[in-house]
Amino acid sequence: MTDIDTILLDRDGTLIEERHYLSDPALVALIPGVAAPMRRLAGLGCRFYLASNQSGIGRGLFSEDDYRRVHARLVDLLLAEDIVLGGAAHCPHSPEDECGCRKPRIGLWQELAANFGLSPQKTVMIGDKVADIRFGQAIGCAETVLVLTGHGLDAARKLGLDAPGAPLQRCAPGPGRPTWLASDLGRYLEHLVQKKEHVHAHRI
Repeated sequence: MTDIDTILLDRDGTLIEERHYLSDPALVALIPGVAAPMRRLAGLGCRFYLASNQSGIGRGLFSEDDYRRVHARLVDLLLAEDIVLGGAAHCPHSPEDECGCRKPRIGLWQELAANFGLSPQKTVMIGDKVADIRFGQAIGCAETVLVLTGHGLDAARKLGLDAPGAPLQRCAPGPGRPTWLASDLGRYLEHLVQKKEHVHAHRI
């Protein structure tokens, strides 16, 4: 297994509960079960980054200030769990804008990689949409993970994937298919913790 040290996350429906065009900080809620493995991974040297499409800004449904307030609330919730985000990038455009930063295009990755020195070979991309998986594959990520929270069930159907019989299962290779299908973010992160702890134990 590649020694993953960068965890690139979609926001809505992956790290936090899905709200339709979220603009109210009071509605920000972490997906249950993510905090403990995030803390453990941070202790093992992993860093967390967000890459998020926010077309509600381009559609005029909420403002950049609304986005910043929601993001600040998310940062506060994570800090309360002793988790620090390495950084975040978002696309504010609508699909009609044909920008270079809306996933699955790789502009958000280029921004984060330039600012923080990230390497795709050590990165996993985790999201709840087909665009997230294609984004991770276009970057050249070591792994991609589709979670079944948020829009994940619909995305799995679009990719011809059956709902997993287990909380985490490896996917057969295919166009646009993720490396892993996970019931939620916490399940994959727990798997990554175990892998990294195993590697760490063998290095001692």
